[in-house]
Amino acid sequence: MVPSSLSARQRLLVALGGLLSLLAWLSVRPWDLQGWTIGAPFGRDFVNFWMAPRLFLAGKGAVVADIAAYRDAVMAAFALPRDPRLLFVYPPHALLFLTPLAALPFLPGLLAWTALNLAALAAATRLWLGPAARPGLVLVVCTAPPVGAMVLCGHFGGLIALAGTLAVLESRRRPWIAGLCLAALSIKPQLALALGLILIGAGRWRWMPAALLGTATLAALSAALFGVEAWARFVGTTMPTHSAFITTFQAGWIAHAVTPYFGARFLGVPAALAWAIQGAVTALAFAAAVLVLRRADPDRGPGPARPLDPVALLVVLLAPVVMQPYASHYELAAVAPGLTLVALGRPAAPLAIAVWLLIPLALVLITFDQPILCALVPGALFATAWRLLAPGAAPGTALVNPSGGYSGAFGRT
Repeated sequence: MVPSSLSARQRLLVALGGLLSLLAWLSVRPWDLQGWTIGAPFGRDFVNFWMAPRLFLAGKGAVVADIAAYRDAVMAAFALPRDPRLLFVYPPHALLFLTPLAALPFLPGLLAWTALNLAALAAATRLWLGPAARPGLVLVVCTAPPVGAMVLCGHFGGLIALAGTLAVLESRRRPWIAGLCLAALSIKPQLALALGLILIGAGRWRWMPAALLGTATLAALSAALFGVEAWARFVGTTMPTHSAFITTFQAGWIAHAVTPYFGARFLGVPAALAWAIQGAVTALAFAAAVLVLRRADPDRGPGPARPLDPVALLVVLLAPVVMQPYASHYELAAVAPGLTLVALGRPAAPLAIAVWLLIPLALVLITFDQPILCALVPGALFATAWRLLAPGAAPGTALVNPSGGYSGAFGRT
């Protein structure tokens, strides 16, 4: 059910997004639970989040860092006839968050994981929009194509969305909250580092003590519970292995990437040039996010604090994804609130609409040798940033009016 305030154009986009998400789901043959989907008709990578802590709890943590041994363990647990090509590439303190799920059978654990991420995404959407986050709008966001990709792959974009949103919004007012959120985000260290650098570039740095202390505490606790060897294996084996997939371009392991580096290498561009392209895009994304955050900073200048423009928040949280040489399509669920608003809003944003619609089809597009999301995602970021930074653009008014009503995609509330 979609809100009655949707226009005909918006209803068409929502319906098209739902159709493409359905096609993406059918394309992986969800009825075959021993194929791309494992143990359930969705949530493929939750296998990693469920298996890894169970192996550690069983005293078999070394298996997680051994590609062949981990493959055999997954195949045995799910009676798979072939290599599922799965890896657990997260630092050991991620296990602190995942271990409670390991106590559940696989399917209940997957359902709880999915519900948790959808609830976190709904909470993030309310933070993005404040009083304008009506239930219908939250529903549209939580059923948007980027979220469909997250659910299908079993990832945690909802939790990333909530932690990232709080990190930005609280980085001045309550920096200790921002720091703790960045500490939690350190289970995706590349994203936490990129977002932290953006905040520092925008003059927001008081979160750093809490982030450093929180991360150190998580690391120490994980070492105490799972052994220092877990960290040694992560640094000495897991990180080099995963990095090699990227640097030597083993496309089969990273086929769902949406970065300029991946797109360039996939199309045959020499490695040095692909890295140069990614470096330039990374620098531009960082600069765009810093400039947008500085311009939209609600805590600068006299008068009462203003809510941060949701479009500005989209730029700030999308930039860390674009800055990576490897980032997966399902990670864009973390910016689903802002991307949905821009895609459905006015003026029309063709690049944002294309990204919003095509995210679930990333693997299908690669199957047909079309890595177009690798260009569309940074293109949408830069187009959105230009919308805020262009001469004459008025910050803080793109989507939310001063009284808190929403005046963008769904009309004034």
